[in-house]
Amino acid sequence: MGYNYEMRVGRTKTKSVHFAGNKLDGINSTDQTSHTVRLLQDGKISVASSFKPNCGDELIKQAAATVCYGSPCDVPFVGATNITAMSLEDTTTFTSKEMIEIASDLMADLRKLDSRLSASVEVKSTINEVSLQTSNGFNNSYRKSVWTCSGSINLADGDDNLAISASQSAMGPHFNVKEITDTISRKLDYAKNIVPFKAGAYPVIFTPSEVGFVINPVVASLNGLAMYRQVSPYSGKLGQELLDPRFTLIDDGSLGKQWTSKPFDMEGTPTKRNVLVQNGCLTDMFLDRKVAALLGKESSGNASLADPAPNHLRLVEGSKTLDALIKSIDYGLLIDGTMGAWSGNPYSGIVTGTISMGLAIENGKIIGRVKDCMYTINAFEHLKKHFVDCSLEAESCFSMSPFGGSYNKFPYVMLDEVVISTEN
Repeated sequence: MGYNYEMRVGRTKTKSVHFAGNKLDGINSTDQTSHTVRLLQDGKISVASSFKPNCGDELIKQAAATVCYGSPCDVPFVGATNITAMSLEDTTTFTSKEMIEIASDLMADLRKLDSRLSASVEVKSTINEVSLQTSNGFNNSYRKSVWTCSGSINLADGDDNLAISASQSAMGPHFNVKEITDTISRKLDYAKNIVPFKAGAYPVIFTPSEVGFVINPVVASLNGLAMYRQVSPYSGKLGQELLDPRFTLIDDGSLGKQWTSKPFDMEGTPTKRNVLVQNGCLTDMFLDRKVAALLGKESSGNASLADPAPNHLRLVEGSKTLDALIKSIDYGLLIDGTMGAWSGNPYSGIVTGTISMGLAIENGKIIGRVKDCMYTINAFEHLKKHFVDCSLEAESCFSMSPFGGSYNKFPYVMLDEVVISTEN
């Protein structure tokens, strides 16, 4: 035969109830299975994939027929490995009727906030089943559940189109619908009052959902492939203190009973706790098997469909409450929504974005929402010289990055000397 192969099978079953425009929009169920085969022969690798059932043998033949045209690769697939079992599934089940009841209750609560608004709600259940097998002896699988409940409102007033959302995700359907409503209600109360804002450099608090954009250059620069290619400004600088001593960043996909976890990565390497930055000092990077081999290291369990990628990032919490951070600001902003902040070259460190939800702070109090503003920082500079603190509170949130989207856990982050520009 003369070749080695790796076969990954992923099955995703979803069930969702969706309300849109204040009424039931649909009940959807999907069940999709994907097969992906990677094949190594004579120092080259080829890939074949399909959504057809029971197509593994056919894909191996397809990959074998095209491997002579494949990319160079001399890193063997993982062999037999002891994988620690993880509890990642909540077996609670809900009928469509029960899911509709949760969604309709949230919809009714949101509609009470303002009769003029349009609301959307979704309750979704997802079961992921993953198995990985290699000709070198690896054969493992896992199954996990993810439940999500989300709500959003849209309020149009002339040329002002206000959108606010909140969601909760967990292994099981254990939602606090009141918390979702309260979060949206609080933001709506602040946002209804539009206030002017002066251009300048100010202290700014970034909410957890925005922190991913702020630290994205740091995360991108800790990618082992960027290190190897020396496009990362951190190349050759592991062990150096390049960020504020209160900045500690951890990647960990190995936590039990967490829907963000998994026992092994896309290549079969066990996931683990990986401290990337410890008290401002660069301590590690994330690697897959190929990049690790190029650097003479071991994989960190961060293989993805493409380049190495984080599993689940956590920025360690700080020493002050969010309320205390707000009270410390004489004049500044709390940024809770941006557009375009994740695009561009992350290795430059420049992060800039149009502020879609920015709340002005004056004399330690939120006074209203700003419009037509942008912010700009240099992440490397600001996270070293202008880092004020992280909050005690932390939230799970979805973050975009050059590696795709992922759910992470971040506190609120306060920086000073953030440049705010306005249209006026």
